[in-house]
Amino acid sequence: MHLDGGFGDLLKAFEALGEKEKKEALAFAEAECGNLRFVPNPGPQTRAYYSEADELLFGGEAGGGKSDLLIGVAVNEHKRSRILRRINQDAVALGDRLVEILDSDAGFTRNPPTWRGTGGKLIEFRGCELEKDKQRFKGKARDFIGYDELADFLEGQYVFINAWNRSVDASQRCRIIGATNGPTTAEGLWITRRWGAWLDPKHPNPAKDGELRWYLTVGESDVEVDGSGPHEVRGKLVRATSRAFIRSR
Repeated sequence: MHLDGGFGDLLKAFEALGEKEKKEALAFAEAECGNLRFVPNPGPQTRAYYSEADELLFGGEAGGGKSDLLIGVAVNEHKRSRILRRINQDAVALGDRLVEILDSDAGFTRNPPTWRGTGGKLIEFRGCELEKDKQRFKGKARDFIGYDELADFLEGQYVFINAWNRSVDASQRCRIIGATNGPTTAEGLWITRRWGAWLDPKHPNPAKDGELRWYLTVGESDVEVDGSGPHEVRGKLVRATSRAFIRSR
């Protein structure tokens, strides 16, 4: 069964199986997903969930489960997460959506919206209305940082806050996901530049949907490189970070 065919295709393929194969498929699904609090939808949401990109842009059009993806990744895969909206009050709605997904408000407080789960899990929902509000996150490491409607944020906010995408646990993956519709103001056009290989039709080396590309920051410029490295930059060996874009549907 092919995930990108959509949920309807999955159901048709399942119904075409014999009874024995159906039982085996259900047992496999239970083994793979039984312990997950959130299971991504077949198609782009699943591809985004499992993307290996350090920095993923997910979106481009309305719908597609963008907000749910951020919450699901934080709940299932990360220990200390920060999910942001530009407007402070909008962050409250994200907390409410988490309660709906989990079907429980256990561990959730609304002021400010924060969820604490077993094993020290933390998800904080915050706003960053003013440019200077980015300073509130200085020095507070999070292994997952998600942006809901990334096009509403300033590039300076995004870059500054991401500096604390890290963990003291060497086994914990760190990642950033920006979920968004297309930019509606000039302030959001930085997204097209940062993910130009996927979004700019005039880019000299266009990337495919979901393809990983590797970048170094040299001064104030992004430089695309071949692989993670290490690469020599001003006499030091540094590793590049990967980016990708997956269009939601």
